[in-house]
Amino acid sequence: MAFFLKFIIGLIFPPVLLFGFYIIRPREEAVVLSFGEFVSVDKTEGINWKHPIGREIRRISTQDNTLDVSSSTVVDSNGNPIQISAIVVYRVSDTRKAAIDVVSPHKFIEDQAGAIIKRVCSKYPYDHPDENIICLKDENDKISTELISELQSAVIPAGITVQSVKFNDLAYAPEIAQAMLMRQQAQAFIDARKIIVDGAVSLVYDACFKLKEKNIELSDASQEQLVSNLLVVLCSGENTQPVVQVQQKQHLNKENR
Repeated sequence: MAFFLKFIIGLIFPPVLLFGFYIIRPREEAVVLSFGEFVSVDKTEGINWKHPIGREIRRISTQDNTLDVSSSTVVDSNGNPIQISAIVVYRVSDTRKAAIDVVSPHKFIEDQAGAIIKRVCSKYPYDHPDENIICLKDENDKISTELISELQSAVIPAGITVQSVKFNDLAYAPEIAQAMLMRQQAQAFIDARKIIVDGAVSLVYDACFKLKEKNIELSDASQEQLVSNLLVVLCSGENTQPVVQVQQKQHLNKENR
C-alpha cells in the first residue's frame, strides 16, 4: 500500500521527489522511517535521498557528550553523609536504539547516572586510615571501573557507550563537615607527633652510642638526665631555653677549704 501510494504521487506530481534529498553531517547518523516503519540507518556523510512521501528522519549525533551529574547527598559505607557530583563522558553508538527504543537518549542517561552513582558510592567509605582500604577520596581505578560498568549496563537500551565517569566534587555534607575536619586535624596531629617521637628516639640513641665510641662514660643518672633533656628538646613544640646548673657559693667555699 505504501509503495503504491509513493508511486502514484510521484507519477502525478514528480517535483515532490526533489524533497527527498537530505544532508548528513560528520559524526551524525539518520534513522529513516516510512509511514512509521523502520527503513534504514544512513551513515554516509553528504547528500542522501529517500522518497519523501511518508518519510520521517530522526537525526542522532554520534559526537562525544558530557553529562554534569548535579551534586547529591549519599551515605557512604561508614554512615557518613557526603556530597557527590560527577562528569560522565558518553556517546551514542547504536542510533537505531537511541532513536526508536527511548524517548531521549540524553535524558535517559541523565536519569540513570544519578541513581548508579549513589548506589556504587554507598559501598565505599569516604576516607579510611588504612591505605589498603579502597575509599572514595582517592578516586581508585576500581571505583571508576565499577561506575562505568554499572552505568553501561543501565544505558544499553538507549544505545549509549559510556567512556568515563569522574568525580567533579566530593566532600562531607555541611552538617558534619566541621566535625570531620576536626577529626582529620586530630589524626594529622597524632601522626605528626609519632614521626617526631620516632625521630627523637633515633637521635638520642645515636648520641649515646657516639659518646661511648668516643670513650666518654656517663653514670646511669647522668645518662638518664641526658636522655630526658634531649627528648624534651627534640619533642617539644616550643623553642626550648638551655638551663645551666651553677653550684652554690657555700658549697664551693667548703671545697676550697
